[in-house]
Amino acid sequence: MSKGKVIGSVAAAVLVPSAAVAAAVFILPYFDISASNTLYYFGNDSSISADGTISLGKEEVLEYESRYADTMTGYFKAQLSENETYIYNAVMYASENGYSDIFLPEDVFGGGSFDKAQELEYVITFLSCDSPFVAHNYTTDNRLTVSENQFVGKSFYHLQFETFGEEYKSRREAAYEKAKSVIASIPDECDTDAEKARYLYNYVATNASYQREDYSTRNVPVADLLIDGKAICDGYADTVTMLFNMAGIETTSANGTDNESNNGHTINLAKLNGEYYYFDASADSIVFEKGFKPAFYFGMSWEEASDSFTFGDEFANRCPKTEKSLLSDNIDIVISDNSENTVEKTAELVKSGGDTGIIVKFDNGITDDDRKSITNSVALKAGEQIGSLSAANRMYGIKIYKE
Repeated sequence: MSKGKVIGSVAAAVLVPSAAVAAAVFILPYFDISASNTLYYFGNDSSISADGTISLGKEEVLEYESRYADTMTGYFKAQLSENETYIYNAVMYASENGYSDIFLPEDVFGGGSFDKAQELEYVITFLSCDSPFVAHNYTTDNRLTVSENQFVGKSFYHLQFETFGEEYKSRREAAYEKAKSVIASIPDECDTDAEKARYLYNYVATNASYQREDYSTRNVPVADLLIDGKAICDGYADTVTMLFNMAGIETTSANGTDNESNNGHTINLAKLNGEYYYFDASADSIVFEKGFKPAFYFGMSWEEASDSFTFGDEFANRCPKTEKSLLSDNIDIVISDNSENTVEKTAELVKSGGDTGIIVKFDNGITDDDRKSITNSVALKAGEQIGSLSAANRMYGIKIYKE
């Protein structure tokens, strides 16, 4: 469902190959640096200087605040070491300020069990989950190359990013301005975080169409959704991250695998009233396209989210195993038997359910055959043709079918 990066063994992650690092050592002469205005050097060595190179000390990099701080709260950043934070901020700085090349001192790598390329990948992946403006596939599709370079007798790690250009910048700003207008549209009666989250989530799920085939994000997934009205799951998750954070709700996204398709997928986690919950707006957008209200994946527990989504290894270790759920607030009826009374009650609810129908929760004791039998009995009792939709978490949508 996505091009979202996956770390670990859950799905095939595309790593920046170590061999490419070892094979690319060369001396970088001064004239190459001075010929470019797109090189950043992050370090404290005052002997490193050249025209066109901007140097920031380590403390300056560690203290850097995003230009879009209102769109992110740094959930994963807070779990990184100092050197990992240094890499995180350096990449964020270059990305936000339009620089395509940065040089990082070699000694900021290798503090853990990963090699340099792996460490770089997982730090950038966490950055892409915290920041709605850093693409989840930043380290794939030839968007990033890495090499070990030397100049003035010292070794540095050279990161070269795809140059996005003016279209990228303009789309990013357009999406940011659109997000501000969406936040301004929150009704006054939405005076709790949960109500604000519901309003913004519904906006994301109902104002874009999910793209299934032959679609490539244009480098700013939030613009794909907010400006173009179409996106893959990265666009949905990044837009939820941006809007929720701008509304004061601590939010990030997590990468993993869609259990049904076995493709890479991205969902959200957000903190409401002191508790974390999980959200999948792209899945609910598909639900909405089928005529049902987008309420099947809003406010899931860890277990409920795991019914349809497998977290990447690093995310499984860093995301909260929350037990609370908001899904019960969305359910119209819980079915635990196929009695006449249950069928009668369900049929009455369906007839009063409006165009978007009702949401049914089937207890674990109800088999798939039971579910089909109950749905058919409800259709007969209602005297109408029934449309249905099976979702995760043993939830089911039922509504009067209309041509």
